[in-house]
Amino acid sequence: MTWVARLLVTALLFLSSTSAQDTVRELRVGQLTLLRGALPPPNAAALDGLDTAPACPRPDAPLDRVLYDQLLGAGAALSCGNRFEGLQHFPGDDTHPFAPYEALGQQILAAKRDVLIANMVWDGGPDAPGFRLAQTLSELRRQVQAHPERYPQGLTVRVLLGNSVRFDAPLDPTANAFNAARDLLSAGLPLTGAPEAGWRLDLANYRYAVPHSHMKLIVIDGQEVITGGFNISALHLPAAVPGGSAVHDVALSVRGPVARHAAAAFRDAWSSSRALRCTAEAAAATARQDCHLVDEAAPDPLIWWGPPAPAGEARVYGLYRRSGYGSGDAALTALFGAAQTRIDLLQSQVSGDLACDLSLTAPGGCPLDTRGLPVWQAIVSAIRERHVHVRLVLDRAPVLQTEALTLLGSLQAELRPLGLDGYLEARWSAHRLHTKAAVVDGAMTVVGSTNLHFSSFGPGGLTEYDLATSDPAAITAVQATFEDEWRQAQPVTLPWWLRSFP
Repeated sequence: MTWVARLLVTALLFLSSTSAQDTVRELRVGQLTLLRGALPPPNAAALDGLDTAPACPRPDAPLDRVLYDQLLGAGAALSCGNRFEGLQHFPGDDTHPFAPYEALGQQILAAKRDVLIANMVWDGGPDAPGFRLAQTLSELRRQVQAHPERYPQGLTVRVLLGNSVRFDAPLDPTANAFNAARDLLSAGLPLTGAPEAGWRLDLANYRYAVPHSHMKLIVIDGQEVITGGFNISALHLPAAVPGGSAVHDVALSVRGPVARHAAAAFRDAWSSSRALRCTAEAAAATARQDCHLVDEAAPDPLIWWGPPAPAGEARVYGLYRRSGYGSGDAALTALFGAAQTRIDLLQSQVSGDLACDLSLTAPGGCPLDTRGLPVWQAIVSAIRERHVHVRLVLDRAPVLQTEALTLLGSLQAELRPLGLDGYLEARWSAHRLHTKAAVVDGAMTVVGSTNLHFSSFGPGGLTEYDLATSDPAAITAVQATFEDEWRQAQPVTLPWWLRSFP
């Protein structure tokens, strides 16, 4: 989440955090739509595969059991029979600056039935990742039209933007959707909403600016899922590329039944979005005049014809959360709370609750027991009860440091009187870091969009998606990424007022 978006969440969250019984569902402030109350919960049966999954018994491994039990009836059935495909790193190098996005493009080009893409940001124009993605979709359409026999069910692509504001459009959360529209139109892809022979492309923008959709998700044919912290953004390009900031991130790819959970999560978010429709004559230069957001996205029914095909033996768990549905919150809290030896964290943003975040100069931070997020309370409990060693690498961006320091002051205020402050180590990354990843006890890894920050938790939190897996190859890959970041990072030093404890 950009600092502009974070400030808007901070300023407007109180307006959207009314009770679920509040009859006023939305509040409009200019072009911003604020959700008031909570959305109804998603269809748990859809998240669990609509009873199509083969038997998936409760696992033996302790951390697997924690997540399996958390997801019973809403994803646990799809946790068996998966396979880790790879961990993609951002940015590319100066020789191949677009390599990570090209790798994602190759995965998309292999689709045979449908492609679901959800992202918060779309940077457009000929030198941006969004245009490369649009070219990939244009090539996919060409293949469908040239070889319809390879696509007997036709091919549907749905692109969902998160309705988040941008630096260059701080009061217009539709800007990313219109960036996408311009790139897609430039690539020769019509956006009328009408299907062509064997091909359909729909573009939509999430309905709410507060809370917006923060998830980054690609689902291919209901069989492969890719998630992480990456945006379709020039910030993830090398600094030598115009607009690039060499922001580091990862994308985790998995194949197997868990992709059905991701597809259900996408469709749930899609149901709270607005379609962007263009006239047949629309062009990139006229997108704002010839394209308009309508109240509802195109219907996207979830239908599975038979059981999911197993791809391997890995246990993988889809963690989804949004307003009105805190499953991902509870699962992460339970996972960290169950740690026995160590927790390694890569994080872009961390904080206590909103009130704690606003207490930037409180001596010793703010009280963890009343102002800390449950996930951080669980981590501190693991340190206190079992002497779990926690290492944390944080984004070094100055605008993000203050709230991180406030949280760290709160954590140390809890641990230092017990002589346990040495069990929590924090470092600033050597470069911009947008990764949201964890390794717990060397036995479970989590990669996705969730920051351990108030904006990603609770009734007013953003829409998020993560994957957790006990697959050894995935754990090795994420652990190696963490160790590389840890070696380069510099220790965090708390300012004097956060080292003063009443």
